Amino acid sequence: MKISILSGLVIALALMNHSGVAAEQSPVAGFTVTPKQCTTLKQGDICYLNLQLSWQQATLQNYCLFANAQKLHCWHSVQQGQWQQDFAMQQDLVITLQTSERQVLHSQTIRYAWMYKKNNSKAMRWRMF
Repeated sequence: MKISILSGLVIALALMNHSGVAAEQSPVAGFTVTPKQCTTLKQGDICYLNLQLSWQQATLQNYCLFANAQKLHCWHSVQQGQWQQDFAMQQDLVITLQTSERQVLHSQTIRYAWMYKKNNSKAMRWRMF
């Protein structure tokens, strides 16, 4: 009885170890963008940020990074990449990772936010006559 319990434990440990190795060998697709939001003092002000991102895909391929419709950077025959750049924005910014065939793999929106609304009313002027 002791031998069957011990052999069961050995088999269970071997299976756990084998599945752990397989999980480490297969890369998981991922896409991380920071920051997620850019905040200004007043609505309409330019918001400055340092955009940083990293990504990983399961297949070796050509990938390109876009901000809205503008191409920012491309990687050739890779599975992962990192990128960093300073940005100035006045509206939401959509960052996408695409294949060379323009298939969108990942997308992240960086929100444009403000503390105080823009004052559209003109200042009231005092006149004597």
